[in-house]
Amino acid sequence: MNAIGLYFVVVNLVWLVGVAPAVAKDEDLSNDIQVTIYAPKTASFPGCTHIAFSGKTEIVTAGNRLLYRNDTQSPFRESAIKGLKDAHSVAFNPHDRLFYATDTGNHQLITFRDPANSGVQTRQTSLAEIKLQRPHDIVFDQATGWLYSLNPDSSQVFRFKTTGKTAGALDLSQHLGYSRALTIVDGRLYVVGSSVGAVVEVIHFGKQQYKIHNSFEKKKDAPAGSWTSTGLVLNDVDFFQGHWYATSYFCPTYAGNNDYNENKFIRFKTWQDLKEGTWDDLSHLLPSKVVPYYLTPRGESLFIAVFNHEDPGTFGKVYRLTIAR
Repeated sequence: MNAIGLYFVVVNLVWLVGVAPAVAKDEDLSNDIQVTIYAPKTASFPGCTHIAFSGKTEIVTAGNRLLYRNDTQSPFRESAIKGLKDAHSVAFNPHDRLFYATDTGNHQLITFRDPANSGVQTRQTSLAEIKLQRPHDIVFDQATGWLYSLNPDSSQVFRFKTTGKTAGALDLSQHLGYSRALTIVDGRLYVVGSSVGAVVEVIHFGKQQYKIHNSFEKKKDAPAGSWTSTGLVLNDVDFFQGHWYATSYFCPTYAGNNDYNENKFIRFKTWQDLKEGTWDDLSHLLPSKVVPYYLTPRGESLFIAVFNHEDPGTFGKVYRLTIAR
């Protein structure tokens, strides 16, 4: 090959590298990420979508029950609170010293002081004069004291303080379909659009100002699927030690003949990376077939709630991700 021919080969290779998605494979990842089982060490939770922390108290949402413990050395025990249906997440509000839980299947938010006691303080079935319909996530903003929750099917996001007072709503239905999660990072709210594989960054809730971050190669609007057939179907997105981490609802039932593990757990540095597909695929750090759901950053750890869609209760666990220094 002459010099001119070699030049054009090099230019073409550079061009291809510049436009192709740089999705990292296992061999590209550094050895500084460790993922271990946090709880339970053996056996399984009867379902698991989220873990919440408040001081020494830890609460796991597990379908029709809450599980809790007051120190890391004790086993989790079932909460005395009964009558829950498909509970998804819990948040603690230090202003009124209450836990808030999404009692999803009963279409309400409940509050309680102590998971060891059966007493429920309040039951909220509407916010901002809008009925709650399978509310999924609930988060608390330490900086402002606002609580946020959402109706997943209509992509309505609610902002309120202490048992629904001064509530407002943000309608994102023109941009998002089915939406599972909310995230607060540095005082800013992010709404996770699951079926469309996008994240809405809320610039100003009161003024209804926001911007949309789309994901790379989204193929189909769907509540679950696989990377090949649907693109990302986001369960949650959260920020931890310099990277955004994201989970997707991929499992054998919805994947068909496609790979149900690929890109179910990824990390990326910027929203541009999400748009271009420049991310690390961390899926190999979790067991095959499990669905990674909500993420909970706490201190030097990122906690990942997982479950088995095909056989509920057989692999409900919380994993812990740490990064070596």
